[in-house]
Amino acid sequence: MTTSNFSQNQQIVKAKTKEQIAEEMGMSLKTLQRRLKKANLKIPRGLISPQKQTEIFERLEWLS
Repeated sequence: MTTSNFSQNQQIVKAKTKEQIAEEMGMSLKTLQRRLKKANLKIPRGLISPQKQTEIFERLEWLS
């Protein structure tokens, strides 16, 4: 996994869409959705809270 612009010490401070998170992680939206499904993470439509984003990054092992 790439960890180019994110580290554990950085705090997520604003809500984002799945599209924005996928772009930040360097993958397509479809790939992110498949990985979320595989990790059994149910993410609702719309903006994703900073707390939920942290959970996504941790569960997908994207934190450095």
